[in-house]
Amino acid sequence: MENERRNKLLATVKQFNKEQKSEVFTLGNEIETLDVIPSGISVLDSFIGGGFKQGGHTIVYGAFSVGKTAWILQTIANAQKLGKLCCYVNTEKPIEPERFKFFEIDLDSLLYIEAPENAETALEAMRRLCKEKVIDLFIIDSTNGLCPKSVQEEKEGKERGLDKKNVASLPLTLSNFYNVVNAQVFRSRAAVIWIGQTRTKGIGSYFAHDGLTGGNAQNFYSYQIIYMRRGQNSNAPMQKFKEYYIDPDGKTRYTTIQEPIGFSVVLKLDKTNSCKSSKEKTEIEVPFYYFSGFKPSTQSDEEVIRVSGTDEEKELITKMLIEKGILKSEVNSNEKIEELSITTVEIPSEIENKKKKGRPKKVDK
Repeated sequence: MENERRNKLLATVKQFNKEQKSEVFTLGNEIETLDVIPSGISVLDSFIGGGFKQGGHTIVYGAFSVGKTAWILQTIANAQKLGKLCCYVNTEKPIEPERFKFFEIDLDSLLYIEAPENAETALEAMRRLCKEKVIDLFIIDSTNGLCPKSVQEEKEGKERGLDKKNVASLPLTLSNFYNVVNAQVFRSRAAVIWIGQTRTKGIGSYFAHDGLTGGNAQNFYSYQIIYMRRGQNSNAPMQKFKEYYIDPDGKTRYTTIQEPIGFSVVLKLDKTNSCKSSKEKTEIEVPFYYFSGFKPSTQSDEEVIRVSGTDEEKELITKMLIEKGILKSEVNSNEKIEELSITTVEIPSEIENKKKKGRPKKVDK
């Protein structure tokens, strides 16, 4: 009897799929595990479960200048190396081509939308590309820059004045978008990344906190929500410098100093549906380098020389360092000498710095 019911069920499902001209019903054993698009930064990919989920929405938000765009641009470059088609929507500010090239992005194969006229234009572009299944990675930078038509125009099509209040226009637009387009995003297997800026919630109450712009629909439909903020200054990546100078007695000396070459970034998983990611509400702290982004900087492992003083003093010190074998090659004296790589050579006694006071460093036994 049970076999008869099962056969009848399968026949009904098959007929329904035929009428709908689509595979509406499938069996559970046909569920696919969708792939991810890694950013190429192992520590971050491991934290979020291997990369950005295809067929889902990921929100990356935080305050300004915490590395959100840098992380996503690095993801585009890595996705292109994997043969993925990418689209980047810039709603905020002009971006120079050199910034894309810095992250090794192939501009010839990058689909780019700059300053869309309104939010509906950007969202309709996503809808069309996902519907035709011709995109693998779609990025909106940022959600806050999306301006709905209802904010720009009145019902008669006239330009809306800036004195008019627009309450919940963007959340309403995004809510309608998710309801209509979410299924097309899933079927296209496209990874959608929304970059957002924080806004303060709870103003006027006893407790205020950072939150997302765009309404609750984002929280409901998102596969992952990643919050980024700056960490402690004490955890920023540092670079050692040896600064050579001529003292009042005419002797060449140097002092060793450390300066930050980046800052620390804290990432928190506000929400995750991945079984492979870290647990929800988990945080990690990683270094961000000014010269290489989230990728480890080789510069921090090298000792760098600085030469300070007048132009004549710089020239004298540079020649002396070359003679002693500390500098690899001569530098044009007309150029400003700030940072020069050095070889691993013992510092001559005549320019050796005075011994530092304090406790000696601990040595592991």
